[in-house]
Amino acid sequence: MSVKLKLNLPRSVWSAKDTKTVALNTVATVKRRTMKGLSSNGGKFKKYSREPMYVSFKGARLKPKGGTRVSRTGASIYYAGGYQQYKHDSRKRQGGQGKTAEVDLVLSGQLMNNLVVLEATDTRFRIGLTKHVQHYGYEVHKVRPFIGLTDDEINILVNAVAFDISKKLGRKV
Repeated sequence: MSVKLKLNLPRSVWSAKDTKTVALNTVATVKRRTMKGLSSNGGKFKKYSREPMYVSFKGARLKPKGGTRVSRTGASIYYAGGYQQYKHDSRKRQGGQGKTAEVDLVLSGQLMNNLVVLEATDTRFRIGLTKHVQHYGYEVHKVRPFIGLTDDEINILVNAVAFDISKKLGRKV
């Protein structure tokens, strides 16, 4: 799964490089919105689970910290507050500058670091996840849609492209 956008623009004033720039800006827009806890549908993300759980020390994307108690085997740690507590304790969230939303889809940073431009031509671009996180990233997207643009973001993108084309044609905007 990925998001595709086809641009119907004159090739004499628009190149694959221009499309790539718009695509990179689109990825940045998606990441910025996601950090605010907002979905591509325009609403807030579903809250993280508070169902009690154990997190294994081995293979976790982010080494578990905090927790309530270590398991009898010592291989995992119990979080009475579920994934929400695991994320909070393991990230050691701090208030102040740079604080993100509670549900920002970032634990280790792998998911957002692997949201990239998959393709950019002179007429279209496609953003999505690299093979490194596809196995879980698209499942995350099903529950908390983040790949894509809101209606307001589409309007901003269209206006930015119009501005760039007008500038290339030497017209005042």
